[in-house]
Amino acid sequence: MTRGTVTLADVARLAGVSKSTASRILAAAKGRKIPYSPATQESVRNAADLLNYRPSKLARGLTGARTGIIGLVIPTLEDSFFTAATTIIEAQLAERGYNVILSNTSGDSDMERAKVEDLLTWPVDGLVIAPVQQSGDAGLFWELWQNDVPFVLIDRTFADTPFYSVTTDDHAGAGMAVEHLLSLGRKRIACVGGPLAVSTNRARHDGYVEALIRNGVLPDSRLCAEVSPTEAGGRQAMERFAQLDTLPDAVFCFSDLMAIGVMEVCLERGIRIPEDLALVGYADLDYSGVLRVPLTSIRQPRNEIGLASAEILLARLDGRKPFLNAELKLPVELVIRESTRK
Repeated sequence: MTRGTVTLADVARLAGVSKSTASRILAAAKGRKIPYSPATQESVRNAADLLNYRPSKLARGLTGARTGIIGLVIPTLEDSFFTAATTIIEAQLAERGYNVILSNTSGDSDMERAKVEDLLTWPVDGLVIAPVQQSGDAGLFWELWQNDVPFVLIDRTFADTPFYSVTTDDHAGAGMAVEHLLSLGRKRIACVGGPLAVSTNRARHDGYVEALIRNGVLPDSRLCAEVSPTEAGGRQAMERFAQLDTLPDAVFCFSDLMAIGVMEVCLERGIRIPEDLALVGYADLDYSGVLRVPLTSIRQPRNEIGLASAEILLARLDGRKPFLNAELKLPVELVIRESTRK
């Protein structure tokens, strides 16, 4: 689905009728009596066939009546970054009388679509979504946009779209991590991240590469691992690095969860942190400061993400424009702990 997708408005325009008329005619079962002339019905159905129009399940879930329910869709419950942000969103919306239905997509695009369609059949008044971005395609969200479903994206967004979103400056955050490691005299800086189809991973990878080049260090593809965004993924990446002739002397992970996997392998193999290998994570989760080696991390403002996304959705539900630019990008900060101490 792209911006060129045929909409109900396109069908109505070609048939020379209103959008509501086209909707009622196309929704009616064959043989059912409806208050439109046979000529009007034929005109609408011919226009739909000519344009190859397919009614959206998302549009069918809209009623226009308020229910006081908001759908909250996240890709995983394993990463406590999302659970922390959703706690704030739920509390903020509850203050305004909204109940929240939480859905976990398990990082699967098909499940994401199914969950969104299910939520709209309740129906919900709006959606807050951290998109899966399994393929990087924004089709589902263009459908929501074209059907006037109020929604806000969190943590991840799509370039060159009008979608409202609340993200953090991941490009700058990666640069902070690399600059910090270089300041410690580290030169073989590896990176461990999730799939680059996900906008956050792509921004962090770009920030990592650009920071190295800016400081005269040539990126080495052998020192970049694209793995699942889990503790197991971090373990897999570090086991791979351990097979190299020369170990990296630093690792920048795109999440604290992956950094834990890297740390576990180092501890098992007798690789000292930070003496042999400096380690930086991303998100600064609540437990990151109490690991066996307290973890240096890029702190994302989880509370601010939750508050801002709730306020933007509430503004949209009230018919207000939240802000001039669609994307709200919040700053991050470097939190230094023992995993990179000199």
